Amino acid sequence: MWNKSEITFGQIFPRGTSYQSEYDTRETKKLQEGFNAIIDRTWNNKPVDHRPIEIKITWYFEKQRGAPHKHVVLVEFTAPLFDDPEPPTSPGPTPGLWDYEVVEFFFANEQGHYLEVEVGPHGHWLVLFHKGYRECFNAGEDIDLRVENVFDMDLWKCRVEIPLSYLPGRVTKFNAYGIHGTGDDRTYEALYPVTDGKLTKPDFHKLEYFKRIDTAKFIPESYNYKPFVDMKYGNMWSLVCPDNDVYEPRKKKEDHLF
Repeated sequence: MWNKSEITFGQIFPRGTSYQSEYDTRETKKLQEGFNAIIDRTWNNKPVDHRPIEIKITWYFEKQRGAPHKHVVLVEFTAPLFDDPEPPTSPGPTPGLWDYEVVEFFFANEQGHYLEVEVGPHGHWLVLFHKGYRECFNAGEDIDLRVENVFDMDLWKCRVEIPLSYLPGRVTKFNAYGIHGTGDDRTYEALYPVTDGKLTKPDFHKLEYFKRIDTAKFIPESYNYKPFVDMKYGNMWSLVCPDNDVYEPRKKKEDHLF
């Protein structure tokens, strides 16, 4: 979708590593592959009636003169543009974005901590940090995100840079969703849908329906040990994972469905 240079050893190990072992070479090749997926099922496992959403997730590192280097998980996707009514607010952080046309990405770990990233086709986004099921500890209004949208006829092509520090440590599970339509025509789609019939309505926060993901395809292993702390963002997960890497117990809370 967007041209970018091939991942190199220096982009994965930018901290002065002086040699490249066979293991490092394998890790570089994995990151060059990236993670690819398509959303072609509804939330309750029925086929969608349109072109599926195509997703690619890769690692991206960029040295920036006079500023902290860029360490991001790059998400690119192509989705149908349904041209639903857009939010009545200016582009940027948008609470309640799940009520509009949106594509969502959830990254979770075994402790139940997860990142929720939502993007809409008109420049709106929402980034939420959860320390447990619906236990969100930020409002999303002050979290920045670099999003580029391109419309190609009836297709929406999007490029999202998720700073590595936004992800919880030790990410192991993932799911992605698409929502569009209004009223009775509202449609909810999932990369990994509900297949056991236990839910009567969609709930995108049910981590038991997430699937394990090989994070080595988009995060260097040395960066997925605990939440990444950089000079620009600091420790975004300090509430549940302070510098000594101690996690606090999870709690449950009801909130929005998506």
